[in-house]
Amino acid sequence: MTGGGQTSDGGSEARVAVVGSGLAGLAAAWLLGRDRPVVLYEAHPTVGMGAHSVRVEGASGPVAVDMPLRVFTPGYYPTLLSLFEHVGIRTETVDYAASFSELAGSTYFRYVNLRVAGRSLPIPSPAAASSTTGRRIVRDLIRFHRQAPGHLRAGCLSGRTIGQYLEDEGFSTDFIERFVLPAYASICTCRTETARHYPAEVVVQYMCSGVVTLGVQRAARGTADVGRRLTAPVDEMRLGEPVRRVIPEDDRVEVVSASGRSDRFDQVVLAVRADQAADLLPDDRELGRILRRVPHESSRVVVHRDPRLAPRDRRAWSPVNFVVDPDGDAPMATIWLDRVQPGLGTGPALFQTWNPVREPDPDTVVAEARFVRPVVELETRDVPGLLTGLQDDPHRRIWPVGSYARAGIPLLEAAAASAVQVARHLGATIPFPTEA
Repeated sequence: MTGGGQTSDGGSEARVAVVGSGLAGLAAAWLLGRDRPVVLYEAHPTVGMGAHSVRVEGASGPVAVDMPLRVFTPGYYPTLLSLFEHVGIRTETVDYAASFSELAGSTYFRYVNLRVAGRSLPIPSPAAASSTTGRRIVRDLIRFHRQAPGHLRAGCLSGRTIGQYLEDEGFSTDFIERFVLPAYASICTCRTETARHYPAEVVVQYMCSGVVTLGVQRAARGTADVGRRLTAPVDEMRLGEPVRRVIPEDDRVEVVSASGRSDRFDQVVLAVRADQAADLLPDDRELGRILRRVPHESSRVVVHRDPRLAPRDRRAWSPVNFVVDPDGDAPMATIWLDRVQPGLGTGPALFQTWNPVREPDPDTVVAEARFVRPVVELETRDVPGLLTGLQDDPHRRIWPVGSYARAGIPLLEAAAASAVQVARHLGATIPFPTEA
């Protein structure tokens, strides 16, 4: 059998298993399920992308809150937004202005978003603009956007980390340590030192893609709507059925679940973490070796109503609040959900905090969860290319997808783009514009 979605007897409707229902798995299931039988496996009892969502009482009844909150910007998420538009997932623009504070200290930088002609214009607060730290951040941010795109185009960033680049170019310590690294450690859900060692090209591509001026969006009806629409063409959903092993055979792939149930498929799409995918593949050493190179870091997210995890001065509260702990290994990011998600305007303020460096009052905690996410290092930038290279093997039937499988920051865009790439290779028609 060859790749491209053919069955072993020459037919065109290969039976496909998709293991995992995060965004990459959902996108792959939708793209492939439109013209062939797809079975979707998910370890959680609900679709994985929304497995940790919680419901809270809002102004007009219960409101679903995604955990973690997922937002995106047109400048960096073209594949995701094309997919959402095609399947009818409505998006809405949200205010994602931010503040930067010291733990148990003052807010040293803050900006608001001014919407002008459909664009978002960040305006520093008067207090930030008048402080020495604030002026340094504004000055360096302007200089960064003037010179970094040219350095990127000229290839000057190759082989350099973002920390090295910013230091070599003489950017201020305030800009590096109190703005760039807290923001990008939170975006990448990683430790500060990990963010410092991210490839400079990856961070500059993100920062210069229009994320500041094009605004931030979210799926208006949350991940539940995303899951419903993207699983619509799926032939069978096996929720609450974790997979324990994926075994390549001569002309099929055997999928064995934790219950001992075994089934055979023409193709298998692995839409789980890279390390989890490698654990499922004891008989595919080539793919397992590549997957085990992907580094991951764990983070904790808490939904709560404790204002002590927001800036000390309520007048400085912003939709997103970065709090820097000089003694911590990662910043804290507290999202003021009432400002980001409509319908929550009742009761005390509701927050979602990543990496709480101060524990919230237990009586205020609504929910919490731990997530493990991939990160990118200079030494692992070749992983997406190696995975793409496996498509040259005409006998391959096992295909990993996920945010780690495409170049860039491991976010929803990379997850969607990796699903498009594999679905296209397996013969699916991509019915929307894409750069993948």
